[in-house]
Amino acid sequence: MSELKVRFLPEGGFEKNGAFIEYEGDEPTGEETEYQRQGYLTLDIACSELKIITSLGVICEYEEVEKRQYSRAIRATGVIQPARWGRYSLSFLGEKSKTDRITVTIRENAIGEAATLAGLKFEGDLDIEEIHEFFLEIEVQHERFATLIDELSHPDAVLKISARADRFRGFYARWSPSISDGRVIKFLDEKRDVKNADEIPEDFWRSSEFERTLLSDSVNPPVTIDVGRPLRPIVSAPTSPEYEEDRDIDKDTPPSSVAHVWTDSQPGPGA
Repeated sequence: MSELKVRFLPEGGFEKNGAFIEYEGDEPTGEETEYQRQGYLTLDIACSELKIITSLGVICEYEEVEKRQYSRAIRATGVIQPARWGRYSLSFLGEKSKTDRITVTIRENAIGEAATLAGLKFEGDLDIEEIHEFFLEIEVQHERFATLIDELSHPDAVLKISARADRFRGFYARWSPSISDGRVIKFLDEKRDVKNADEIPEDFWRSSEFERTLLSDSVNPPVTIDVGRPLRPIVSAPTSPEYEEDRDIDKDTPPSSVAHVWTDSQPGPGA
């Protein structure tokens, strides 16, 4: 159950184009924080507890099968890292609790690529455990997934992901002039969670075309995956005794200021 009531303010927010507030009691006091859409809400996520999951679907084969399918995925626990002026955290609208953890899944996909950042909320009952968590799911094309696996297989490799929460549906934050001001970012799970949902104008919600533009920007992608690993020093190959003997002979030969290459048509000295 929600701990707070949520209301939409048609003229709320810095640009007076709509915002959400949370409050206790029967009516708002007018001092509530306003959560609105804001750009540049970049979450820098450090991943740990990485696992590679391989899934095989097995059927009873009554006829010849050309290709047996399988899928692979990387799963990790992500923790939002501090921004310049604080740490971003995530919370559901209508709840006091907040978190800096995100469940990260990167799946291999033979068709195309996509990314989803959202919250998952289930109220528990006898058969289902209560779930209130945030997740980032990424679909990566086969060749690029193989490169990612190869890089992560190196010793001391570190996986970091940047996700632009402002590009995805349902995320709101209080306005700030600084893009590095760590704040609580609220997620609207269901429109019905808003007390006056019928007062939200249709043009407040982003159109599918506009969302598609935000999520398909190749210059400033909504999600960036980085793998960092230390460069190992190059170890010189062991030398042979013959090589060391030649080096001793060279030490006794006076150096020449000009290097010559002798050919059959231009014999060297003493020929």
